[in-house]
Amino acid sequence: MTMFARERRGSSLLLGGASLAALLGAAHGAGAQNFTPLPEISIGAAPATPPKKPESSILGSASDTSTAYAADARGLDLASGGGGSNPIRGISWLPSVDAPAIDPYGLANMGGGNKGIRIRGENSQHGNSIGTVDGLPLSGINPGPGVTWLIDNENLSRIVLHQGPMPSDVNSYFTVTGSFDSQIRWPEKKFGGEISQSVGSFSFLRTFARIDSGEILNGTTKVFVSGSFTDADKWRGSGKDPQGKSGFAVGIDTKPVDWLEAKFFAAKSSFDEHSYAGLNYQQASNLGAFRRFDFAAIPGVAPTLYYGYNLQHFDSWTAFSEIAINLNETTRFVAKPYYFREDGYYLDGQANGRIRKWLIGHDMWGVVSEAQTRVLDTDVKLGYWHGVQNAPGPPTAWETFAPNALGGLTGANWSILAQQTSPHTFDAAYGMASRDFGPLHVEAGARYVWEHMPGINAYNSTGIGDVTLDTALAMSGSVILPNRSVTPFTIGTFLPYGALSYRLTDDLLLKFSGGGGYGGPGYDAFPTSQQNAPAFAAAGITANQLWHSIRPETSTQLDLGLRWSYSGAYGSGFIEPTAYYSRNHNKLVSYDPGIGVQFGQNVGESQSYGGQLIAHYDPLEKVGLFASLGYQRAEFVQNLPILPTASSAIYWGTRVVGRQLPDVPYWIATVGGDLRIEEFTITPVLHIVGSRAGDTSGFQPIAGYSTLDLTVKYEHKIDWGTITASVTCMNMFDTAYIGQISNGYYQQTSSSGIYFPGAPRTVIGKVGFKF
Repeated sequence: MTMFARERRGSSLLLGGASLAALLGAAHGAGAQNFTPLPEISIGAAPATPPKKPESSILGSASDTSTAYAADARGLDLASGGGGSNPIRGISWLPSVDAPAIDPYGLANMGGGNKGIRIRGENSQHGNSIGTVDGLPLSGINPGPGVTWLIDNENLSRIVLHQGPMPSDVNSYFTVTGSFDSQIRWPEKKFGGEISQSVGSFSFLRTFARIDSGEILNGTTKVFVSGSFTDADKWRGSGKDPQGKSGFAVGIDTKPVDWLEAKFFAAKSSFDEHSYAGLNYQQASNLGAFRRFDFAAIPGVAPTLYYGYNLQHFDSWTAFSEIAINLNETTRFVAKPYYFREDGYYLDGQANGRIRKWLIGHDMWGVVSEAQTRVLDTDVKLGYWHGVQNAPGPPTAWETFAPNALGGLTGANWSILAQQTSPHTFDAAYGMASRDFGPLHVEAGARYVWEHMPGINAYNSTGIGDVTLDTALAMSGSVILPNRSVTPFTIGTFLPYGALSYRLTDDLLLKFSGGGGYGGPGYDAFPTSQQNAPAFAAAGITANQLWHSIRPETSTQLDLGLRWSYSGAYGSGFIEPTAYYSRNHNKLVSYDPGIGVQFGQNVGESQSYGGQLIAHYDPLEKVGLFASLGYQRAEFVQNLPILPTASSAIYWGTRVVGRQLPDVPYWIATVGGDLRIEEFTITPVLHIVGSRAGDTSGFQPIAGYSTLDLTVKYEHKIDWGTITASVTCMNMFDTAYIGQISNGYYQQTSSSGIYFPGAPRTVIGKVGFKF
């Protein structure tokens, strides 16, 4: 069997790269057109939606009430490791965000739903289900890479991260964890282009180029086209990460008449890489010996642990548009249709000695429509989102093989062979209103979410070998397995939102927000019921009963914040502390209640609380400093339910009241700054993560760590453009630490590999030209 089952395309598309802008930018209260970053590096509060008065200051903007931060183009590039495409890593320096690197360049995709980000201790599950692009939930519930590695950083203007109570117009699949929006850098007004080349440790190579048409067709239209190519070796073990990742994007912005504006964006990416092996706790406790442990370089030594059996291949593309019709000066209608397609597979070794090929081929589409107007000095927005999500998730096609000593695969069969009978859809109706009463700004909103869970038929796969999925379904003879099939049903919830901000003085702003959040149901109930059908049958539980038991996680969230800005003889800056509390219901936890099988259930009850702050200070004209800090507690408030027949070990293992959730550090902080000397900028960034545990009981403690990154950048302007050059040393002191812990909200013991060492010292150089 060919591991990468396609012919490699041209290994060089275009050279390129964007010059670095400002690090983590503060939006002092406006939308994209009113966003003014602090000099060079800054981290700051960012708007969630365009302000009602673009000419106004922080007063009256939506971002002054909700808790939102932004990473601008340069912050995204530095925090993501220079790999060119990973918004999750790109926001990792913002308050209370833990998105550790398991590879230097932020390009390693974890198989399945855990993509390695926690916000305020909450784990983002089911793929990049909390990320949007220009407000659109493109790839949703997705065990594949989704849009996370699809759009090049250079084609983003910034990323806005929402935390805590979520404004009703945020169209993320799930919001309990938070939500982040990657905002497209649309075509520039003037003709221009940029090109860059990056090289680095572990044979890293990245090229990028973009060209903007400027205003054409009598000034009504602007277009950009870009391309990229990325290649690197894994830093531990054998294989590539990625193997020749190629990308392409095009954006069009046109305004043929005053009352109509239309935007169109499309991007495509080909994504191949070998996976990293996780460590068990004993290995993670001895990084001196196991830091560079990985899958075997040759087959036959440990059959399922051969690196050629642990890899992934995906082709993804998306297209979306935004059509705005301005009915008058205060009223407009906006429609945003979108489409996303992904095809590929994961290949990975299983504990039973088989090699699993998880086939993933699905598409998502939908539309977000909004009416925006102003009535009696009140800004009003009414909207509706309809989205269709085809499986997986949950997975419907798992093919397994027997490995052999030569690296081949034989003995194919299907451990899951199923087909969706009805679509998985999301619908959300929402409304928001905001108004100023002197120094008081008031917002109120509401959202109702319906999630229509799909029906799935499971088929008899006996005797079906290594054939395509369509052929396998045809060979099954449409023999449905009733006890393993599930029927559709609908779940939903009402999510209120309210927020206030009050200007105490010209420099001091007090804000408060509260609202409800929507989190991920236990979609893994379906594959669990397929793989453990005899155990559930013995307990008298059918797959359909298990499927219908899943519920959405919901939360009640409160945020209280203060922002103090300063400008005077000793420099300028701001500091913004925030305290928060969240009570969560039906949290998804994976455990065995006494059946003999560990599976995900929406039965957890928890709370999280803590404090965080973000600050920026320019003591001198050529010096800029920033910091973010978070203290977080996330703990169970009720024990997990068990069956009366459960063993004493299960009983004591589910007594979790007051215990911190796994993989939640109490403290996390980032401190850095810029020192500008002539045409050079020196940027050190210190990232600190406190101690945490890999299990609920705390028997698998993981030490805290700190890493130092240092970037030196040179920028020289010439008559026809700007030349840039930079050298970055990430993890300068080569700190050995555990980065990502691949578990959910509950993990009592683990003998398997869920611990991933953080990336080592890495040096990357980049040169670019922009005109």
